[in-house]
Amino acid sequence: YVNAQNDQANLKSMSEKLAKDKNTLNLAIATPAAQALLQADKDTPKLFTAITDPVSAGLTTSLTKPSSNFTGTSDMVPVAGQIKLLRQLFPKARKVGLLYNAAEPNSVYAIKLAKAAIKQQGLQFVAKTVATTADVQQTTTALASQVDAIYIPADNVLTAAMATVGKVSEEKKVPVIPATGPMVKLGGVATNGIDFTKLGARTAQMAVKIIKGQKVADLPVETPKDISLVVNSKFAKLFNVDPAKIVK
Repeated sequence: YVNAQNDQANLKSMSEKLAKDKNTLNLAIATPAAQALLQADKDTPKLFTAITDPVSAGLTTSLTKPSSNFTGTSDMVPVAGQIKLLRQLFPKARKVGLLYNAAEPNSVYAIKLAKAAIKQQGLQFVAKTVATTADVQQTTTALASQVDAIYIPADNVLTAAMATVGKVSEEKKVPVIPATGPMVKLGGVATNGIDFTKLGARTAQMAVKIIKGQKVADLPVETPKDISLVVNSKFAKLFNVDPAKIVK
């Protein structure tokens, strides 16, 4: 088990070491780790998890017939449903802020879906990007001054700095609807998200199949089946949201 702490140089060196170890199977969590592992190792069977769009991330050319000796589980959440939840919780909101890292293919894809959903709801949006966690406080503060609510996809940079986002949300009185349950717990109001523990367990089941001899190409990428409402009671109270009245 190795943790690169989201550092690209560490990801590269650790992936190269895993490739040399000649393991039966290598597993990567989140897009940066998966991309680094693919770059370093084309031969070892590989699994990914917590990837929003494996095709856009360049990990495989097909979800049903995985290529590159790489398959796994996607954490693709119902973006349109999350925008609908934002509208339900904050019906007076007319302008939605979108905050993400443009260098993450998963985030770019999710934001594209979010923009379409926002337009469908008859709302406007303002989009801002961050490159590192150091950008988050200033960018979130600037965005909060322009919008009525903020939506954040399952973005690795924003996940790492979600506590900072929460502080800005509290100070500026602008609610945040993030894409995942863990992000909600650190500084969002609520979301319809997936259970990452269950996602990890499903990934482990795929790993067992590969270890027992099943070919990677014969294991289609799996998508989330367990979507549940997650509410941060502190922020719900701050923004006058009654969890009991949320339509699930």
